[in-house]
Amino acid sequence: MGAVFLKEKEMRLAELTGGIVLLLLGVAIFFFSLELPYMSEYGPGPGFLPRWLSLALVGCSVAVLVGLLRKQKKDESFLKPRTREGVKVLGLIIINFLFLPVLGFSVVLALFTGMTMRAMGRHSWVLCGLTALGVAIGIHLIFIQWLTIPLPEGIVGW
Repeated sequence: MGAVFLKEKEMRLAELTGGIVLLLLGVAIFFFSLELPYMSEYGPGPGFLPRWLSLALVGCSVAVLVGLLRKQKKDESFLKPRTREGVKVLGLIIINFLFLPVLGFSVVLALFTGMTMRAMGRHSWVLCGLTALGVAIGIHLIFIQWLTIPLPEGIVGW
């Protein structure tokens, strides 16, 4: 099998993703290390090494991200059109997750289905609404009525 070579844009996207993931990991490690004592009776405590390593990780990832953004040409788009649609879906997932305790599982999944259909497939509002209604009823009938699986219920009771 031959080696697979990535195009320049694909490589940049991979580096960007890696830089962001490492940045988030470094920030998370830093905040978790704050719960550990920095110094102990005999010298550095259990929080000493993770705190400094997380700061180094954040610094390196910021350097990679800044270098990537400086290398980008002014006339080219950073994200491909399909990547923008993926970001839209990720946003819809986050929004629906936040509304889950208020609206309930069936309603949130129905809204997610309808909004995703509209955002990705460019379907009509009527078709998206009917599909969302069918999903809400289907989820309620299958999981709550037939299988008697308790799902989070919102104000609607679904």
